[in-house]
Amino acid sequence: MTSFDDKEQEALKGLYEAILTLKTPEEMHKFFKDLWSYNEMCSMLHRWQILLLIDEGKSYEEIIRELSPREEPEQIKESSDGKRETRKGKGRSGTKVSSTTISRVKTCYNNEDGGYRTALKRIKNSKTIQEEK
Repeated sequence: MTSFDDKEQEALKGLYEAILTLKTPEEMHKFFKDLWSYNEMCSMLHRWQILLLIDEGKSYEEIIRELSPREEPEQIKESSDGKRETRKGKGRSGTKVSSTTISRVKTCYNNEDGGYRTALKRIKNSKTIQEEK
């Protein structure tokens, strides 16, 4: 963990430990919804989507085309806490996926010992085990 001082590293470790206590996707969603703004959540989602497409062997152009914002009709839905949320206009917060972001995700993906590889391997192993049952 570079660029963080000792106090920040300790706080970051606490954040990681808090995340590790969450047991379901629903708990994770509530936690990250509280932690991140909508745009920050979209940024994290974009990176994850980029990672999955890179893992499928997609090119930069295919990724940009697939993840480009599209006009969407107004949507009203009820959130997990019972409140109504209205979103209209462009999906994915209207942000465009940049080749710089794709490049950064791909660089990290190519690191055999990186976090992306660890997560993908565990997800694939988990799916294989579930399919065998």
